[in-house]
Amino acid sequence: MSDSDLEARIIELETRLSHFDIAMNDMSMMIKQQWDRIDILERRNHLLSEDIKRMNSFMTTAPEDDVPPPHY
Repeated sequence: MSDSDLEARIIELETRLSHFDIAMNDMSMMIKQQWDRIDILERRNHLLSEDIKRMNSFMTTAPEDDVPPPHY
């Protein structure tokens, strides 16, 4: 194998490595964005769950518990 063949192979390997490095960085950034989005959605889900619990407890009160205000 000549020096020029070896040099061409090394250049090809470095080029491929550079492309893989760019792809890995892109995927890493995408994963971070997805985790951030998951965190936001989990917080919203928790808040909605709490709202539903409050609404459920409000809906299950008996009509006799709804006493009209004193000014009626």
